[in-house]
Amino acid sequence: MTERLERGDVIHLLEKLGSDEDEEVLAAAREVHDRVSAAGTTWEDLLVPDEAVAADGEDRDAADDSEAPAYDAREDEGAEAAGAIGGKNAEAVKLIDKLLAQPGISEETREELRDYKTDISEGEFGEADRRYIRALHDRLSKRR
Repeated sequence: MTERLERGDVIHLLEKLGSDEDEEVLAAAREVHDRVSAAGTTWEDLLVPDEAVAADGEDRDAADDSEAPAYDAREDEGAEAAGAIGGKNAEAVKLIDKLLAQPGISEETREELRDYKTDISEGEFGEADRRYIRALHDRLSKRR
């Protein structure tokens, strides 16, 4: 079972890397590494290049909708439809659905994406989450 990474906890540990105490730096580095590993993710997943995040918030997928694979409703039974969720979260649901429809996505990543949809429906999905989903979509879509 993977543990959920808490952004605040990771930031707190990363801030400790600047300590003058070598033991504190080493302990923080090991702890943040362990948490990332326990969450079933990688540093590459967490650290996205600046160009992967649209500064203007434009829907960068509007032009390539015809290339997206069909969404299989069995992949995410019971999830809310993108049209039922307003604003910026509707884009995130759309991107998540596209990712879930892609072959070759690990089960851990699929579980994480389904968890994000749950977070959206419970109102626990923020701007950092939206940026992560956009960047993940951009990166994984390039593999096709």
